[in-house]
Amino acid sequence: MQTTDAIIVGAGAAGLMAARELKRAGKTVIVLESNKRVGGRVITLQNTNAGLPIELGAEFIHGDAPETTRLTDEARLVTVRVAGTHYRSNHGKFALQDPAWKRMEQVFRYLNPERKKDRSFQEFLDEKHGGRKLADERELASSFVQGFNGADTKLISEKSIALQGNPTEGASEARRIVGGYGSLIDYLERDAAGDIRLNTRVARISWDESRVRVWDQNGVEYHAHRVILTVPLPMLQDESIAIEPEIPAIRSAAGKLVMGQVLRAVVVVRERFWEKKIDALGYLHAPKRPINVWWTQYPLRAPTLVAWSGGPRAVEILQSDDVESQIISELAKVFAMRRGRIEALLDSIHRHDWTHDPNIRGAYSYSGIGGAYSPRTLARPFGRVFVAGEATEAGTVGTVEAAIVSGKRAARQAIRELS
Repeated sequence: MQTTDAIIVGAGAAGLMAARELKRAGKTVIVLESNKRVGGRVITLQNTNAGLPIELGAEFIHGDAPETTRLTDEARLVTVRVAGTHYRSNHGKFALQDPAWKRMEQVFRYLNPERKKDRSFQEFLDEKHGGRKLADERELASSFVQGFNGADTKLISEKSIALQGNPTEGASEARRIVGGYGSLIDYLERDAAGDIRLNTRVARISWDESRVRVWDQNGVEYHAHRVILTVPLPMLQDESIAIEPEIPAIRSAAGKLVMGQVLRAVVVVRERFWEKKIDALGYLHAPKRPINVWWTQYPLRAPTLVAWSGGPRAVEILQSDDVESQIISELAKVFAMRRGRIEALLDSIHRHDWTHDPNIRGAYSYSGIGGAYSPRTLARPFGRVFVAGEATEAGTVGTVEAAIVSGKRAARQAIRELS
């Protein structure tokens, strides 16, 4: 049986980036993907009534994102800066929320990255730093962490948030790819298109000092010198993929991370009704509601609103019998409109249930209590086994940038070992 230089498990952004780096270094690869498509947590719908691509997964380029920016420039993909005004809805009454990010910073500045004993972000909030003066800002910060991190405030590590510096920076300085993230995935796929095996779920990996052996769900065996795991966090935490001999450090580090959960839905309407109520709407915050933030595509004038909820509230909605009905009800409440009027304006609702997708099982990772340094552990080489994916990049965890950076890092680690 022919032995390839590297087997890559997973064809999301991390796996495709790793394959690209290895191929460009003259190495042979096989990419094994359990899904029927590539892209992982990127799904872009084209040719909808929205007049522009609809993202069911990743949408934003957060912060500087140098690797993603380099690739979009290389691929000649146009990006647009996220803009627009932040408003807050209280029972349909709108108030300016700007400067939303600066208001949250007043709370986040009390975080201590040097704190020795880690605790939850909720425990931090319960200390009520800033007193009554910052009560609204603490509520906004709590809503932000639940939404941006997809986190339960009782589970997410305070230290991990503190180590980010300014947690709002990636959200406040963001861009979109005009043609959709799928166009970037298509570009990354080019180098290894002929080496990808779809509908191929890896069941077992065996490794020793001389080689790696991988078996898929049908018992087909593959041989390689190295293996790079780019699977979502839950597959590193459980026995979805058996690793022989076991690598305790991987399971231990992964076990201190948590897979975040989000509800994301794109509501396409027949007219941009919010423009009659609010000028230059970017984000509409509703911290007390189950769906705690809505956003438009501003400065692009598109007939879409994205509904977003993260953490426990998202899980609760996703467990309901009629998610779409709840989305419509929440939209009516935040804009103080009759449900019938919203239904008359509604064209379609598009969403993907990432929580119950067996190939993903959630949105993206965050650090649990005591897990602030777990991504760094996962980023280390483990003999002939390497790990990539957004969960392995501490500085940009949870983003496409993290996935791309990690795939490049893991590929270069493998290349050094192969040389």
